[in-house]
Amino acid sequence: MVNNKKFYVTTAIDYVNAPPHCGHAFEKIIADAIVRWYKLKGKDVWFLTGTDENAQKNAQVAKEQGIPVQKFVDKNSKLFIELCKKLNIDYDDFIKTTEKRHVKVAQEIFKKVYDKGEIYKGKYEGHYCKGCESFITEKELVNGKCPEHDKKPEWLSEEAYFFKLSKYRNQIIKFIENYIIPVSRKKEILSRLKNEELRNLCVSRSNLNWGIDSPIDKDFKIYVWLDALTNYLTGASGNWPADIHVIGKNLIICWL
Repeated sequence: MVNNKKFYVTTAIDYVNAPPHCGHAFEKIIADAIVRWYKLKGKDVWFLTGTDENAQKNAQVAKEQGIPVQKFVDKNSKLFIELCKKLNIDYDDFIKTTEKRHVKVAQEIFKKVYDKGEIYKGKYEGHYCKGCESFITEKELVNGKCPEHDKKPEWLSEEAYFFKLSKYRNQIIKFIENYIIPVSRKKEILSRLKNEELRNLCVSRSNLNWGIDSPIDKDFKIYVWLDALTNYLTGASGNWPADIHVIGKNLIICWL
């Protein structure tokens, strides 16, 4: 039987709290080069990129500028589309995570995972970095600050929903052993997985006015990291799973 699946390539999706910079260009150029190479080899390639628009940092900057959040993210998302045009990035789909098609998929996936018993309600206490939009451990702090943003995180204690990520530790290790490159990054992540406790993943935030509504509890929004991850399904156009994800090292680390 003929396999009609396209060769699926993705990038990270970019926060739109600020205009694009050389790092965004670097990632997209690399992905575009991979796409063009596989097209030359005769592959039917599907290339997805886009913008991450449900982050609290987007809402924060919009508030500072006195602009409605949706208007702000729409305006800045256009800058990333323009960047792709200027660099002649040959993408097939550009996903905006405030689009209805994405909201629908994100909520459906959250609900399915919850219905399977893989998401539960609990309480989270920890250091929260607004720049990373994630909780970070004591071990990750450098002189009491987030190593990525060089700022002291705030201490948060709140109810939240969690995904049972620790349950899948062995499967994650096996996947990483087979797929992550370069080898130096693979070894770094495997070392952490094998020598440190894998925490269950916080997948909701409370008391927020911006983000995708949780389909199981009206008092919560879907945590932006989980919402963002589902973009690869929203924009897959029937080609899931992806063959190549082009992402920065910090995105892998933030999930652990």
